[in-house]
Amino acid sequence: MVDFNYEIRYVEAMLPELEKYLHSRELYRVVFVPKEGNAPPYPTLTIGTFLLALKRAQGFSKTAAEHSRWQQLLQEIERLRMRWRQAWLEKARLDSASRLKRWGDFLREYLQKPADQIDRYTYEVRNRVILELLKEEIPESLDLWDTLAQLDQRLQERWIRGNFIWESDLVSHFSPDQFWFLWGKPC
Repeated sequence: MVDFNYEIRYVEAMLPELEKYLHSRELYRVVFVPKEGNAPPYPTLTIGTFLLALKRAQGFSKTAAEHSRWQQLLQEIERLRMRWRQAWLEKARLDSASRLKRWGDFLREYLQKPADQIDRYTYEVRNRVILELLKEEIPESLDLWDTLAQLDQRLQERWIRGNFIWESDLVSHFSPDQFWFLWGKPC
């Protein structure tokens, strides 16, 4: 089951790897994180997957102890982000470009054959969420965000507003204004 512990376990396992990752040439770094029970496997490390896990952990945190644990990790991440700012930004740019291509490929497939792709949306939209988080890291990368806006326009032409499509615990952390693509589905 995906919950606070699942997301925070990923963040805690990746944190010691971040500095080495930032200075490496790789975009995707495989780090073994043992999963518990029937939880899904953990994704490879990128700036985007790290930011998503951090945001989801925040959304899943319910107790004061969980929130405190999340805050402590956030402070450690901020120190690392500031210390290695240029490397962080470069990885964010590379991750953004890669995810933008994958998101665009999915949308093109969807628009060609919607009935064949609609069941993939809930999974594939993860790339769009990560792009939104990365946009906060590198807002000056206008070429990327212009392309994303064009993709968004194509999606909005087929959009049916509806209920939040991820776990209900996350509703308050993914607002319908910023994360509109989680509030409904394409038709």
